[in-house]
Amino acid sequence: MDSSLLATKLRIPPPPRHAVRRERLLDALEDRIADHKLVLLSAPAGYGKTTLLAEWARASRYPIAWLTLGEQEGDPERFLRYLLRAWEAVQPELRDSRLGLLLGAMSPERDAVLTAFINAAEGTPRHTVFVLDDYHLIQDAAVHQALTFLLDHLPPTLHFVLAARSEPPLPLARYRARSELLELRAEDLHFRLEETGEFLKRLAGRDRSPAEIETLQARLEGWAAGLQLVGLALQRAPEAAALGAISGRHRFIADYLSQEVLHHLAEGSREFLLQTSILEQLCGPLCDAVTERADGQELLEALERQNLFLVPLDDDRRWFRYHRLFGDYLRAELQRRQPTLAAELHRRAAPWYLAHDLPDDAFEHALAGADPDFVIRIFERYLNLRLNSGEILALVRWFDSLPADWYATYPVLGLARAGFWAITGDFAASLRAIDEAEERLLRQDGEEREWQLALVTAVRCYLACIQNDLALAEIYADRALRSLRDESRSFRAGIYHALGDTYRRNGLWEAARESYLKVPASLAGLPEYHVQSAVQSVHVCGALADLELQQGRLRHAADYWTRALAAIEDPDSWGRLALPVVGWVHLRLGEVRYEWNDLTAAREHLAAGLARAELGGDARALATGYLLAGRISLTEGNVEAAAGYLEWLRALVEQAPFPDWISRFERFQIELWLAQGRLREAVDWAGARPEQDGGQLATARALIARGDPPALARALALLGPLLQDAEAEGRAAVWIEGLALRALAHWQDGDRPAALTSLERALRRAEPEGYVRLFADLGPPLIRPLQEAHARGVMRDYTARLLAACDAGLPGATRAPAPAEALTEREHEILRLLAAGLTNPEIAAQLFISPETVKKHAANIYGKLGVRRRAEAVARARALHLLD
Repeated sequence: MDSSLLATKLRIPPPPRHAVRRERLLDALEDRIADHKLVLLSAPAGYGKTTLLAEWARASRYPIAWLTLGEQEGDPERFLRYLLRAWEAVQPELRDSRLGLLLGAMSPERDAVLTAFINAAEGTPRHTVFVLDDYHLIQDAAVHQALTFLLDHLPPTLHFVLAARSEPPLPLARYRARSELLELRAEDLHFRLEETGEFLKRLAGRDRSPAEIETLQARLEGWAAGLQLVGLALQRAPEAAALGAISGRHRFIADYLSQEVLHHLAEGSREFLLQTSILEQLCGPLCDAVTERADGQELLEALERQNLFLVPLDDDRRWFRYHRLFGDYLRAELQRRQPTLAAELHRRAAPWYLAHDLPDDAFEHALAGADPDFVIRIFERYLNLRLNSGEILALVRWFDSLPADWYATYPVLGLARAGFWAITGDFAASLRAIDEAEERLLRQDGEEREWQLALVTAVRCYLACIQNDLALAEIYADRALRSLRDESRSFRAGIYHALGDTYRRNGLWEAARESYLKVPASLAGLPEYHVQSAVQSVHVCGALADLELQQGRLRHAADYWTRALAAIEDPDSWGRLALPVVGWVHLRLGEVRYEWNDLTAAREHLAAGLARAELGGDARALATGYLLAGRISLTEGNVEAAAGYLEWLRALVEQAPFPDWISRFERFQIELWLAQGRLREAVDWAGARPEQDGGQLATARALIARGDPPALARALALLGPLLQDAEAEGRAAVWIEGLALRALAHWQDGDRPAALTSLERALRRAEPEGYVRLFADLGPPLIRPLQEAHARGVMRDYTARLLAACDAGLPGATRAPAPAEALTEREHEILRLLAAGLTNPEIAAQLFISPETVKKHAANIYGKLGVRRRAEAVARARALHLLD
């Protein structure tokens, strides 16, 4: 998007060339703003509201967040985003606040944004002022309601200044009654006698007599725009008679402008003014596109020097706008003189805006120019982007603004709406619209028909992909890709992305990868490619990273997640991605860092990811975050915190089950039970599981922890088919973990050669990708097999690193010392039963002693092991190999 144009909305306008400093008004604003939450400048056009506020803002001791509003800011979401952008100009740290995170994502929840705004305002250390210029252009009641909420809850350090042509629909009476409102009306903004004289002197270059000034003051009543008109007249006719040209403040303005302004201009300048009047904001290249000339910038600068109601919008004098009254007059005059030209001028403007990635302006001009073909081009480029960016309301406004007869005459417009309905889940409406569009196209002739029918096929492909009908989707994709024209690259990218999702859903990893990799290539070369790629890159990189993780390729996955993060941090992505998507990228990158045992980086990504996932309220992202937080807590020995995360995770999984996450939840539950010394619960859970329920890894882990021959036999029986399927399907991460568990089962069963064989196979597959926590999280039972592998020379550097991650040493060198006091035979018995998860009464019943005696023996065991509770005793005993 053209950042130089958007920046004009957030920049305090530069001073006009002939401005008069109005001390009384400037002092009133500066001295009284801190005592009022709202300042309202309400007066008709031409009273100098913007000039006054800009002069005050440039010299004020308060930080000023400036925002010039347009009709497009009538969208509440867009309004709030611009409000944040203005605030960031004086308080940059807000970008990383809760408010910044919410508004930096697509479709934020409005109440959450308003609450976050007030919370951010509470932390403002000094008085800060928002200036909202041209507030009368806001028509949406939702924006007025949002601003009212903010005004009602503002802390004393935040203030709003509104400039408008009329009273805005805010509860002004309430603010007046509470002395919270400072008002400057037309009578306050009138030029006084001395200001009128000074202004005329600056415009005309010499003093006027007191009588002339008094006469003019009486006629114009201090109206600034009228004074400017007189100044123009005096530049051309210095005699006093020129002062009689204006007989009233607003009467005869058109006649005056025609006779005293346009009449004195060269024909080329007149035509330039009339033709460019269709533009809200002007710059040289845009004017050249509309007028089909090559001197737009030079003319703009010359017109400003002549004081022809041209208002600069930046210090470089690159962007301008016409004074509102002058612009209204020029448009009316264009309609009167050349009634058919306006539509052609709009049609010339639309391509310039499209080329500069300003689709809303391009759409408005194409609509005003009655150019449905160009509207279709805009949909071709931006429909998929806006759907992927969640800009649903913007698309709804586009669809609703199109004339009804266009849908009948141009079926492809109905097709665009069909694609919108497909993505938003209204399959029945989408299918009806697709069928209607296809029927109308089949009745038409001409060269446009074939590629438009290809668009029909593309949308049918999307619908088939969404419904997971892969065979049908492939047929439609093949037909569409052969016939789509070059301008339809966004549709090509959409087909490849949808196919990739469908292949992945069906376990076709390579086909999915090939399809995803075609997405960026399809978009390359488009003018808006940078923006599209920023959004698409996040989705594509995330999908490719998941594919790599499924196949155990951690390094490639990390690379894709890193690229996705870079795309998220690109300024062009701001506001185009859902918070859960942004949080998801951080969390998945945190998972990779955790697996590499880089706990510092894992915690950083966890904090960033959870903050966004919680704000976004997405259950799947939250589940990812809580699982990662729990594993980090368990690794750090904070069992209580890990248990808390598990309970939050349990609530999410039970309320919105995710098949691909249930098994991860169950494995973490087993790890936590084992860390807590609750072996009985883990064993009971495993005993109740069906043989094939998708949780084989968790079940095998619990059975291995139990350790008796039947349990180990069942664990090995479960792992055999699981390993075969994982290897056949290329799911390397599952295969590595399955082999590690099989190594443990064989070791516990006394088959050391089989254990070391399985362990070595797992290590050789895992080492190139840097797996660490997959092994370390299996806990103390894996230490002895790893030590044995190291002693036998199996991947010595890697096994040493894994042993360090297990907080264990190499055989003999750094092995943990034995306890100072050896345990008695009875204490060994009780320790084994404690590790099995039995309660004190259960142990007492099994050993035929009293529960009190068990309690005393347990206390002795804790003392000898240097621990304070059962879970710590079990972990310490395993580290000392007392339970082998």
